[in-house]
Amino acid sequence: MFVDICIPKNNEKKFIEIAEKLGTKALLFLYDKKPKDLNDLQKETKVKLFFDSKKNFAVGERKNVENKNIKFLYGFEELEEKDSVHYRRSGMNQVIGKLMKDKKKILVIDMEKIISAKRNEVLLGRLKQNLVLAKKYKLDLIICSFATKPENLRSGKDYEALIRVMGFQEEAKKAVKTLKITFN
Repeated sequence: MFVDICIPKNNEKKFIEIAEKLGTKALLFLYDKKPKDLNDLQKETKVKLFFDSKKNFAVGERKNVENKNIKFLYGFEELEEKDSVHYRRSGMNQVIGKLMKDKKKILVIDMEKIISAKRNEVLLGRLKQNLVLAKKYKLDLIICSFATKPENLRSGKDYEALIRVMGFQEEAKKAVKTLKITFN
């Protein structure tokens, strides 16, 4: 089941409305502090709703990979400003990949950043390089929108197609259909 991860700002109903139209079966809302009135939303929709803290998600820096309180890492592609003449600086390397595997971290692909980037071809190239490392180290992988605006939601099939086009068929299925998470 595809679970899209969103960061709402008192616009949960609009997220749910668009998710229903896209055929998304579940949404995970991330909050700094969980609002009290969220349980009423579940009664109004067939979309399964989950809530979690933003503290479980962090930018993919080495210190966050080693932090035992952080389970999900994203944004590797944006860590470096410029690529080298001879290679891409994708934010991940073999050391980070092995550490993530050993510490059971999950790589999250943040599609909102890639879609809204001015030079998304650079980020897509870096993403492809990171997917090669994720495949090599058999990392758990999640692809989601991380949408802050409801109109930035996309169908899970769109995300799966993007990863397939990049040459990662098996990873695409796993990334869209699996979210190994313990929801709070």
